[in-house]
Amino acid sequence: MDGDKIFKARAELRQMAMANLLKMAFCQKEKICMLGGVCPFLLEYRRILFCISEIVGQGCQIEKLRLLSEENAGSEDEGSRKAVKLSDEPCLPGLDSRPR
Repeated sequence: MDGDKIFKARAELRQMAMANLLKMAFCQKEKICMLGGVCPFLLEYRRILFCISEIVGQGCQIEKLRLLSEENAGSEDEGSRKAVKLSDEPCLPGLDSRPR
């Protein structure tokens, strides 16, 4: 595929309003993103796949979801470690129910 065609098509898409881009993408059948998973933001334009999110400068939505899920998993692990740590300590000072 000719690189000039890709850059020309991308330039045309960047000149369009975001509402029109989204309308065009949502009217098409959902495509599978190279990063894995079905993405509603992929637009086939002139037989070339473009990511609407990246065209408007917001970055890949699948990548953002993956990062958020990793952050949530990390915070859940951290929260469970804190809960375990708290359960080993007495609730009130001086009321230690553990045998000595």
